[in-house]
Amino acid sequence: MKISILNCLVCPVCHNSFISSIQKKTKERVFEGELKCKTCSKKFLIKDGIACFVACKKPSKKDIQKLRKITLKQEISGKWMHFYSKQEMEALKKEWNWMLSIIKKEKNTIHLDFATGTGRFLRNIIPKIKGEIIALEHNYPTCLELQFFLKKIKKYKRISIVCADARKMPFKDNVFDSVSSWHGLDEPKMGKAIKETKKVLKKGGYFTASGIHYQKDSKSFSIAKKHDIRFITKEAIIQSLQQAGFDEVRHKIFFQGKWNEKKSYLPVFGDFYSTYAIKAKK
Repeated sequence: MKISILNCLVCPVCHNSFISSIQKKTKERVFEGELKCKTCSKKFLIKDGIACFVACKKPSKKDIQKLRKITLKQEISGKWMHFYSKQEMEALKKEWNWMLSIIKKEKNTIHLDFATGTGRFLRNIIPKIKGEIIALEHNYPTCLELQFFLKKIKKYKRISIVCADARKMPFKDNVFDSVSSWHGLDEPKMGKAIKETKKVLKKGGYFTASGIHYQKDSKSFSIAKKHDIRFITKEAIIQSLQQAGFDEVRHKIFFQGKWNEKKSYLPVFGDFYSTYAIKAKK
């Protein structure tokens, strides 16, 4: 991770600053080290250039091979786009452009993207911003693969990867100029992530995110509720943003249709769904 990003980090347990102990670094990046909270003494590692705030167990060879196959055959090549219909792909491009409009382009800005995953949306952010970017992902093997992917496409220079839970963000208050998450609201209990986003955003900064709405009483809707995924109606999402204290909340539907992936667990094949994005200002 970038050395400059160390100043943005705080303990996710008690929200106080760290004493950093660096074992391996260059002029711009930290590769190995330890972060110790000044107040509660909780310790967190920096491993492979990634700040780890959740369990960061070394992935098995099988897990690495599985992720690498996806990266090489789908992400780098762009083959993943073949899984979408022409109508879905056109809607996705419009969705991404709408989300990207909140990003500030100045050099002194810092942008946060959480639930980054394989970096499919992140790679669209990089050309739009001249400042620093932090990618937050809760799964360590995915973080390692994201790092490989960014290096492979030569887009890693301004990015720092943090392995953490978006519902317990390890960042100072009022540090980010903008925050994004592509399908990050499709995870359980993400109302907490919305509240955390409000805290870490600067005054006047924008938050944008996207997700999927499921038709009420459908199998997909029932499964989502079972897993405590509550952002399954437009009203619920807007209410959560307003309760967190966001202003100028906007919601837009980009696609409506039936899910066509037969092996999918959620959404369920054949269920009606819609994709949406939101924008809100602190």
